[in-house]
Amino acid sequence: MHDESHHPRDHRAIGRELDLFSFSPHAPAQVMWQPRGVVVWNGLIAAWRELNAARGYLEVRTPLIYDADLWKQSGHWEKFREQMFVIADGDRERGVKPMNCPGHIELYRSRPRGHRELPLRLAEAGLVHRNEHSGAVNGLLRARAFVIDDAHIFCTDEQLPGEIDNCLAFAADVYRLFDLAPRLELSTRPAPRIGSEEQWDAAEGALAAALERHGFDYSVNPGDGAFYGPKIDLHLDDSLGRSWQMGTVQIDYTMADRFALTYVSASGADHRPVIVHRAIMGSLERFLAILLEHLDGDLPGWLAPVQSLVLPIADRHRGRAEELVAQLRLAGVRAEADHRGGPLGGRIREAERLRVPFVAVIGDREASSGEVAVRERPDARWSAPAAGAAERIADAVRHRPR
Repeated sequence: MHDESHHPRDHRAIGRELDLFSFSPHAPAQVMWQPRGVVVWNGLIAAWRELNAARGYLEVRTPLIYDADLWKQSGHWEKFREQMFVIADGDRERGVKPMNCPGHIELYRSRPRGHRELPLRLAEAGLVHRNEHSGAVNGLLRARAFVIDDAHIFCTDEQLPGEIDNCLAFAADVYRLFDLAPRLELSTRPAPRIGSEEQWDAAEGALAAALERHGFDYSVNPGDGAFYGPKIDLHLDDSLGRSWQMGTVQIDYTMADRFALTYVSASGADHRPVIVHRAIMGSLERFLAILLEHLDGDLPGWLAPVQSLVLPIADRHRGRAEELVAQLRLAGVRAEADHRGGPLGGRIREAERLRVPFVAVIGDREASSGEVAVRERPDARWSAPAAGAAERIADAVRHRPR
């Protein structure tokens, strides 16, 4: 069988080359992050946290495992059980969460809610598990355990159009940061579903109206909505041209009924909120896989696992190299020194293979002048005093999207 991971721009090949992640036969279809991969992961999470906070989302954390009763009430037990990992606990069954929505619903209904709290936007980088068929798994693109940059917005009917607009604008901003252009699909009611036809009409109409309102190009994917509501899906292609769903915006009128969710209106009456299920990047693992393939591993400076590599030409330059590494780190740069020795050209080529944004070289001339020769990806060359070079590199890599 042909191993697609040998394709040079396959994310698994790039992950091996950059030492970002690996896989274990004892944890099938689950990624194991190496130290450098964790740096990339943490950078993406930090950006996710900042971007969400700026848009009024409140970060939460919810459990991995719930009683089967909760999954039955949500409808997942009937519609999704074959893809759930189920745990027998004496005479009780529990399910490892494949989605985050029931947990966020539990948070909403943990106390009474008033109309002034709405829209309530709860966000979670939520770890989920899905029992994918072994023939369907594909590295980071389709795994059995992954993290969704999930959010659930509880709002009124009047607030719904604005919340859909905000989600679409948020997604456009994030994908533009990475020079990615997703295709939009409106996925409509599937055959097995919950809720009334009137609810489905209203939800599909709200999504279609938002797409038309902003003049987005989109296609319709009949019958591919979630069992509880229609959705707008964002799709990107991998290096082999295969389409993958990334982010999603889903309108749900049915879960509020199933869980008897209410808020107290200005008149004092109880009303049902509408729920918007929303992910911007979707599976963070899948997003990173597509990003690695799209950029051929050449991550933006703020995400690069090693932002600056310092190369002493000879052993007598090691001290100066360590001083520069210390200056870089003090300025907030992820810096390392390469003390392996050997020809400088080979070490520079190795730094290029690792896609290090800034490579600083220190030899006799640099040691005597106090300057540093810097190679900046993709093809810039410059020199500066050590302190100035550290600050210039720091300025270039500290930028993070807002």
